[in-house]
Amino acid sequence: MDFVLYILECADGSFYIGHTDNLDKRMEQHDEGKGCAYTAVRRPLKLIHAEAFETRIEALAMERKLKGWSRAKKLAYIAGDWGALSTLAMERKLKGWSRAKKLAYIAGDWGAVSTLAKGRHRHQRARQGASTAPAARATLSANGDVAGAHEPDQESDA
Repeated sequence: MDFVLYILECADGSFYIGHTDNLDKRMEQHDEGKGCAYTAVRRPLKLIHAEAFETRIEALAMERKLKGWSRAKKLAYIAGDWGALSTLAMERKLKGWSRAKKLAYIAGDWGAVSTLAKGRHRHQRARQGASTAPAARATLSANGDVAGAHEPDQESDA
């Protein structure tokens, strides 16, 4: 049995996304205003996309994914424009990145992307104006020696 993911365009221009195992019956329900509350007040409806899946889980997973997408990504998906879909996905991923980091990402310079990402998180930033210095980092070597630990000064003020 096939399960169908479908996208309806409502009278107000919004999209409704759902899945069913009987598209004809479901469309009849929507047309009568019995499909769901959302579409009942936004008729007439127009079926703009239908796609078959082997299992309900696959159809539901795609429905949930599409519901989280922007209108532009949904339109690219409906049109089968995979290039535009990829570009829109990348734009969202890169949102908030610096121009230099975006260019490094597009060029595939992962070292530069990593370097530009350093210090972006609160726990990675240097403490400014703090009354005490951040704790020194100490690591154990393979033989058990402590490396990088600060030992107290031996000098006294006297």
